[in-house]
Amino acid sequence: MSAFMTTVCGWVVCGFIAFLAGTIIWFIWKDKIDLSALVSETNGDASLSRFQLLIFTFVVAISLFYLVEKRTDGTFPDIPSGVLTLVGISASTYAVGKGISYSRDEGVTSPEERESVRQTAQALSGTGATAAVSPAATVTTGAAQPQPPVGGQQ
Repeated sequence: MSAFMTTVCGWVVCGFIAFLAGTIIWFIWKDKIDLSALVSETNGDASLSRFQLLIFTFVVAISLFYLVEKRTDGTFPDIPSGVLTLVGISASTYAVGKGISYSRDEGVTSPEERESVRQTAQALSGTGATAAVSPAATVTTGAAQPQPPVGGQQ
């Protein structure tokens, strides 16, 4: 393949990738792609481990792209083991953070669900209940039996 054809193919591939990137950015701009959950946990809180993995992945990918483009002999560059170790540590941090968040109720329930449970518990505590149970469990309030008014009048 001649150098001219290689250059043309390179420009076509770069143009196609630029078109895809532009389309994605346009969809994000028009709110057709929602990025609000990109670096957040299930409950809506920000996740440092997700953010770290996202940044490390972009830095390594852009660096690798730069190194590939910089080479003139067409070979793939050697990736230092330290870079792979850092990406592995970042991915492990993400996985451990995910495990911790799903081991607690706060990690798998939404803020609205937790607020609903909190309001139910507050309503039950106003009735004298000693415990709150979930809707799936047997419903007993534990409230004391109503006592007749003092003086025998009903």
